[in-house]
Amino acid sequence: MAQQRPTSADGAQPAHRPPIIASSLALALLLLSGCATLNLKECQTLSPATLGLRDGQQGYGLWRLDKHIASCARFGITLERNAYLAARAQGLLSYCTADNGLRVGERGESYEFVCPAALEPAFLRSYQIAIVQYRQNNPNSPFGFGTPWPRHH
Repeated sequence: MAQQRPTSADGAQPAHRPPIIASSLALALLLLSGCATLNLKECQTLSPATLGLRDGQQGYGLWRLDKHIASCARFGITLERNAYLAARAQGLLSYCTADNGLRVGERGESYEFVCPAALEPAFLRSYQIAIVQYRQNNPNSPFGFGTPWPRHH
């Protein structure tokens, strides 16, 4: 005797998802949750100013703010954009120096074009010298000018 699938109150057959689709959906949700930049404790304890300063000092683009907002929204916590942006601007002052441009290039990291116009030329001069050297020393590296950061997001 064939096993019958359960029916709803109106007698309709419930939608059936093949195992491969259900597995794919579960994997997609797992991967998306892995993109979160902040956990619950961080959303509760780190101020937007702290996050902005840290992200500016590390040269992250504004995409990082969007990830923080999405991370905290999962927990019903909102992140104050203006406080983040003001602190990020301060952090960029320490990131966008000629000395740091050299360090960023020596590590083979990408530059996300985040520096204010007044600071960018000095940063880029040092960065471009160092990234060319990095590429010569690491010809198989996919990282460098215009490519994703080789670090955690």
